[in-house]
Amino acid sequence: MKRSELKANAKEQLRGNWLWAVGLCFVGGIIASLASSFSIGILGSMVLYGVTYTFLTLADGEKTENIFTAMFSGFTSGKFLPTLLTSLLVNIFISLWILLLVIPGIVKGYSYSMAPYIVKDMAEAGSDIAPTEAITASRKLMDGHKGELFLLDLSFIGWAILATIPFGLGWLWLTPYYQATKANYYRQLAGGQFKKIIEE
Repeated sequence: MKRSELKANAKEQLRGNWLWAVGLCFVGGIIASLASSFSIGILGSMVLYGVTYTFLTLADGEKTENIFTAMFSGFTSGKFLPTLLTSLLVNIFISLWILLLVIPGIVKGYSYSMAPYIVKDMAEAGSDIAPTEAITASRKLMDGHKGELFLLDLSFIGWAILATIPFGLGWLWLTPYYQATKANYYRQLAGGQFKKIIEE
């Protein structure tokens, strides 16, 4: 799985969709930040999951035109409870690991990083998702691939530095680029295996 190919796919998917993607990430980020400031961080997490779902939809060749429908997609179509529980448990688990040691917490963050995408695939397949099922599936999926994803993240450092100039405005474009690339990474890694649970 070449990083250059993942990024090229992301750029192609964003062609003609940049303003939509920037608006999605910008408004979603504001809502998530406001939710956290009012001590309802779980709402913010669910909105961010909705943004993640939307970029996976884009990676799969479709697009949710309305950004509000997109960012709140974690609240609809049978995704509410699995999105709520998965986002809550991921936050709790990673926080507990970080309390023990920072590095193990980061490693676990990579282990659980595919959980949102798995929730989307499984929910849309009609599966009943147990509270920790997507987290466990993500941990297994990322076995042997955490370093690979870390290197993919590392490849954005140069862009991240440039994005801070001027006044961090570059992040408006870097965030959709990163989100689209990561969605493509998941789809390449997982394929359609979590979409086929009902059929099997």
